[in-house]
Amino acid sequence: MGVKQRFLEADLYYEVDDFFVSKLKDFPRNVGIDIASQVNVSYEDLPTRSGWTQTIGGVCNETNPALFFEVEYLNQDEEPPLFLDVNPIDSDDYLDYILEKNILKSKSNAKSQTTTNKRSFS
Repeated sequence: MGVKQRFLEADLYYEVDDFFVSKLKDFPRNVGIDIASQVNVSYEDLPTRSGWTQTIGGVCNETNPALFFEVEYLNQDEEPPLFLDVNPIDSDDYLDYILEKNILKSKSNAKSQTTTNKRSFS
């Protein structure tokens, strides 16, 4: 892993690996920004799983047709989430993530969700 970038907001924060940033730059600018925005509004709700990476699905509506993707991350107890990789996926894989209730929040739907109505992760 390369140097990690740290994003702070009060006492809550997450880290991104250089490889993750590099992969975001491979997408068109507006897509990379949208994916980063979804990570930013979702990181607090990610489940922890010590010693194992996890993936979560997402959709970017900045393109036509929509771009489906998955983000790989590590979220362990007592450590900030670390985002490692992002890859395009097909719509069937994204639908599997929806069925598992394992998708990133977009900026628009993050505002409408309350703490009593948060999605559950498997």
